[in-house]
Amino acid sequence: MPKILVSGSGGQLGLELAALLPWRGQEVVALSKEELDVADFGAVMLALEKHSPDVVVNAAAYTNVDGCETETDLAYTINALGPRNLAQLCEERGCDLLHVSTNYVFDGESERPYEPFDTPNPISAYGRTKLAGEEYVRQLTNSWYVVRSAGVYGRGHNFVRTMLRLGMEREVLKIKDDEYISPTYAVDLAEGIAEVIEAGRYGLYHLTNAGSCSWYEFAKEIFELAGVEVEVVPVPGSEYPLPAARPANGVLRALDGPELRHWRQALEDYLDRERAIS
Repeated sequence: MPKILVSGSGGQLGLELAALLPWRGQEVVALSKEELDVADFGAVMLALEKHSPDVVVNAAAYTNVDGCETETDLAYTINALGPRNLAQLCEERGCDLLHVSTNYVFDGESERPYEPFDTPNPISAYGRTKLAGEEYVRQLTNSWYVVRSAGVYGRGHNFVRTMLRLGMEREVLKIKDDEYISPTYAVDLAEGIAEVIEAGRYGLYHLTNAGSCSWYEFAKEIFELAGVEVEVVPVPGSEYPLPAARPANGVLRALDGPELRHWRQALEDYLDRERAIS
């Protein structure tokens, strides 16, 4: 039975990996950012020596997209130097590394979904630091997987919970309708990652729930499935300027690897789980 070490196990994806992998028969060591700072080379070395994993899944990241614009050094430390440390030490110890990345490595100008080997061109500090992390992984170890995803939501702070809260507080919401994604449920992403590891075929993967929508369409579906009555008005992103630029087309296309269910089915399951625990 392979032993898998998950860094960033307190995040939305990390929580689901820590829950799912043992159920699939894997031995798991789940380390939160408080338990393992991936940017600390010595700490990573000690963790790998102590636990001797066969696979490391790096779910640790600084994901505050707007925060990355002002805290670029911190973003680079976590999103680029962390993966560098893991890649170098995994290569030395002979264990596999699966690194989780993002659709923000692309500029969003394509008229079709992005495929794994389309040329990245990030337009934000978050995207640049995540791309740097990918490149370190691909350069410093031979036994790597890079999994890009998009629009991830799960346990913790996320777009769905924010919409539900705002929908109860306000009568009208204005939501961007010119930015497209494939909303991805962390439970499904974790299952896809488990399948990638079990298949053992190294390389670059795009992994999201199937289908795509604008943030406006996503919000409309959230309110409809949750039975929340609120007027949702589509607006261009230019009406709500943010510190970080976002790719207008953030949709990823998988050419290989697991296929996840449609995002609407996943959202329905997520809302059912939220109702069950509230």
